Amino acid sequence: MAGTPGRLRAVGIVSVVATLLFGLAAGQAFRSADGALERAAANSDQLVRIQAIQNHVVQADADATNAFLVGGLEPAAQREDYTGAVAAASQLIAEAAQHQPADGNALGALNRALVAYTSQVEQARANNRQALPIGAQYLREASADLRATALPLLKNLGEANNARVAEEFDRAARAALWLVVPGLLALVVLGLALVWLARRTRRYVNLPLAAAALVVLVTMVVGTLGLLAVKEGVDTTRDGVYAATLSTAQARVAGFNAKSNESLTLIARGSGEAFEKAWQTSNTAVNAELTELGENPASSGMSPLPWSEYAEVHQEIRRLDNSGEWDKAVALATGTGNATFAAFDTTSDEQLVALSGQTAQQLDDAGGWLPVSGALGLLAGLVAAACAWWGVSQRLEEYR
Repeated sequence: MAGTPGRLRAVGIVSVVATLLFGLAAGQAFRSADGALERAAANSDQLVRIQAIQNHVVQADADATNAFLVGGLEPAAQREDYTGAVAAASQLIAEAAQHQPADGNALGALNRALVAYTSQVEQARANNRQALPIGAQYLREASADLRATALPLLKNLGEANNARVAEEFDRAARAALWLVVPGLLALVVLGLALVWLARRTRRYVNLPLAAAALVVLVTMVVGTLGLLAVKEGVDTTRDGVYAATLSTAQARVAGFNAKSNESLTLIARGSGEAFEKAWQTSNTAVNAELTELGENPASSGMSPLPWSEYAEVHQEIRRLDNSGEWDKAVALATGTGNATFAAFDTTSDEQLVALSGQTAQQLDDAGGWLPVSGALGLLAGLVAAACAWWGVSQRLEEYR
């Protein structure tokens, strides 16, 4: 390592290390972006799964409370819808626990709350079939306990998974830093090596070393442009179909809450002001989400969700109930009210499935090329390292 040959070897070693580190960083940049997109898609699926659980839970409560208005043995179709919603919620809880172990404890508590709720509903049904007034109290307590235990758990789970999605989106957007910072450092090292060699050897350009710098520069520029395109795609997905997916799911949850509170208001027979206020709160939430959907370009080709038709029927239900025509209000709630709400349920469910599928597809399209690019980035570092050592070794040969 003494004298000029020693310095040449030092320059070669530093250049090789810098380019190898760049290759590793380039591979990591693409792998980091690819992994972030995969985790974002997985957490997005989990979020949709959690919201589906919440939809099924409030759907079951809406079915139970609405069927209770009929008195005696509830309609078979509505009973089937209730049991189907409970079964679907239970199955999704198990699937969610399998896909995201971090949610395991909360999902276990949620499952226990759902079991307790269904037990209370069965007590209410048994009393209702015998025309015992205490059945209404059991149902109110079941619905209240559901909102005090299960729904807060679901809200926290949704927020946790939404935060995970946002974190992975941000990580994918920052992946270019893995490429730019090491790339600039490698270029500085190679540039200094070229200048030192030019002064020491009286030759203007060391072609292999210049080729190494060119490989690093091209890889960094092309890779950065590609990762910026990924960031743009991620931002488009986050502000477009992903946001529309969240709005649709939240509108469904608020809608089922409203339907449940409508029934609870009628069950209370003149003392359901608190339930009507809850209906108004849910109605405001649905309209807010529908406004968000209307302003989101991702939902521009979709038909508006038919919430206003149901809301108009609800106003007529309240008018009849407030004027003392309770029987007519119940008939409207269990007839036309159910039909208009079913239209909202079906349309919003179809839209949610379509939007969640588009979210997964867009994330896959944004990063489909990243695994191959990771291997190419590492290869570029190896090629640059070989060129750098070749360039220095040419000068070393002159001292042999």
